[in-house]
Amino acid sequence: MIDIKKTYIIDDDSIFVFVLKKLLEKHQNFGKVVDFKNANDALELLYDKNSELPCIILLDLNMPMVDGWQFLDELQSSQICNQLNVFVLSSSIDTNDIEKAKKYEVVKDFISKPINHEKLDKILESLN
Repeated sequence: MIDIKKTYIIDDDSIFVFVLKKLLEKHQNFGKVVDFKNANDALELLYDKNSELPCIILLDLNMPMVDGWQFLDELQSSQICNQLNVFVLSSSIDTNDIEKAKKYEVVKDFISKPINHEKLDKILESLN
């Protein structure tokens, strides 16, 4: 099993983030969890040379200011892209969103909300 030291949650829904953090803590395999309401803040930390990269990024698509698509576009052109595992977590059931997300090299999977232990297990399995 891969040793996950850090997980980022990028989602502007504070209730969802609260519940997801509790789930991740119970699961115990996701390391230190850092959450961002704004994708720009996450990008700043990702590009900070003194900051350790997360093993997993759980990304919402629909956010104000910088949305998940803009975040993915930015990451796709970065030098750290191949070091990251992004999982899109979305309430969207639009097949166009799912297909578009899978076109990004950095995106490992598209996971529909709500999140449960089985979906978290699936994330971990996909990294092994």
